[in-house]
Amino acid sequence: MTSPRILISGAGVAGLSLARRLEQLGIAHVLIEKRAAAPISSAGIALPFNAIQALRQLGLAEPVLAAAHEVSEVSYTKKDGRVLGRANLRDAPLNQDKFVAMRRSDLHAILMDGIAPRIHFQTTIESFDARPDGVQVNSANSAVHGHYDLVVSAEGIHSDLRQRSFADETTTVDHNVANWRFVVDYPQHGLQPIYMLARSEMFMAYPIGPDALYCYAHVYDDARHYAKRDPQQSLRHLFGGFGGQVGAILDRLGAQPIVSGRLESVVKPYYAKGRIVFIGDASNACSPLLQQGAACAFEDALCLAEQLHVHPVDGAIEAYQKLRAPRVDWIVKASDGPLKMMKMMRSPLGAFMRNMLIRRKGPLNAHGWKELALR
Repeated sequence: MTSPRILISGAGVAGLSLARRLEQLGIAHVLIEKRAAAPISSAGIALPFNAIQALRQLGLAEPVLAAAHEVSEVSYTKKDGRVLGRANLRDAPLNQDKFVAMRRSDLHAILMDGIAPRIHFQTTIESFDARPDGVQVNSANSAVHGHYDLVVSAEGIHSDLRQRSFADETTTVDHNVANWRFVVDYPQHGLQPIYMLARSEMFMAYPIGPDALYCYAHVYDDARHYAKRDPQQSLRHLFGGFGGQVGAILDRLGAQPIVSGRLESVVKPYYAKGRIVFIGDASNACSPLLQQGAACAFEDALCLAEQLHVHPVDGAIEAYQKLRAPRVDWIVKASDGPLKMMKMMRSPLGAFMRNMLIRRKGPLNAHGWKELALR
């Protein structure tokens, strides 16, 4: 079978993973990235068991585990630290592989290793013509311009290719949740992952090493009250009264960069439009409840590459969607489902009902991981 000509747009987690697997399988490809260089992120990333399983297939588990921090339990508490639910991540069925966290920039560097010289940076698809036999791509970069049998969008949640391919649809939804992410140095913190809940306010501290924490916080904000406020002021206003080590974490912020934004998802999972295929967040961006962003990107990349190895392009696309849809559809629904309760969480009754659910089922993310582990 003649190797197809493949263009991957986006050199993030999904695009790099696909490029690595295609290379391992001897399938030629071109990788482009609109940025001038590899991104430098100030956030962390949590990788649950299925992300590590996928990294083992990519041959990257060893360097990732060497750079990451393993965790063994997760707790949900009230804002004063009283425990609502706790789960041991080494109990079955969660013990299929490790749960770790690390700096996002470290993960990106591992994925980039050996590939960076072949990436066409500052390169975009200016226009394209989708045809039954492929996609004609127009780019200012003459090395990229031309006909491809397959174009893969790994461009993230705001994928330009996805929006242009489905021009008559709004492909993302804003969940009216303001959020903040940052990493803080905290020597000998001694923490396992903890999620502290008030009403719609939530503060997460997730260790990425013995002396550093990845923190995520959010609040329901349909009025966009926090859109233009200083991130540090917002964090102190919303979470300064939380117990445990939250106060000490906020005191350590200093000039630490904070990534602030809105919680968005794709309206539905997108898999393909003709010979254009979507992977990672371009396909299935959803709430971080189950921490499946990177995991889905790895799994999407592995699945698509394997199908291209054994099928002609059209058959590979059909098989990719057929194989990924049941799992991805479930992950998106399980991740985004609880967001429907966010507005209700602002009332004491809504928060009470959520807390009762956690007491009955345990941490919501661990409950979801258990279901995922059995699928």
